[in-house]
Amino acid sequence: KGKLLQVGMFIALDYVWDQIKSDSTKRKAIFIDEIWQLIGASSNRMAAEFCLEIYKVIRGFGGAAISATQDLSDFFGLEDGKYGRAIINNSKNKIILNLEPDEARYVQETLKLTRTEIRAITRFERGEALTSSNNKVPVVVKASKLEKEMITTDRAELEAILKERQMEKTHSA
Repeated sequence: KGKLLQVGMFIALDYVWDQIKSDSTKRKAIFIDEIWQLIGASSNRMAAEFCLEIYKVIRGFGGAAISATQDLSDFFGLEDGKYGRAIINNSKNKIILNLEPDEARYVQETLKLTRTEIRAITRFERGEALTSSNNKVPVVVKASKLEKEMITTDRAELEAILKERQMEKTHSA
């Protein structure tokens, strides 16, 4: 917890990075969830530089870097957003989900989004996104029943899944 979380993330990331660099013949990916912890306002330059280095050179090791964050203000918080912008610029594919208007402004300039695209991003419903690679394309992601069961955090949905599984058990017994 607290400051130790960043240290733990940094140590784990360093270990995984060593594994990725050890064999360029195998395809691999590194996933950094809540990357703002390492490149955000409450982090430090060393951790942010390390993350940026990964994004700059990972393809040379046969790898891909994928990160996720829900806190764009922190993602762009360290050194006036230097690391957040650089990571986005070194990422071939970006997926932007629903953002609050003030968050959308953080990515507007970096991704060169139009006012129409910003308006869409701030009105997206669950499952809607804007993908940005060479072109920007709005998409709707439809999860299968199994995928939805695996990823949902909605309490009502979780209760319904549990009830359904209990019913299945009683019918199969």
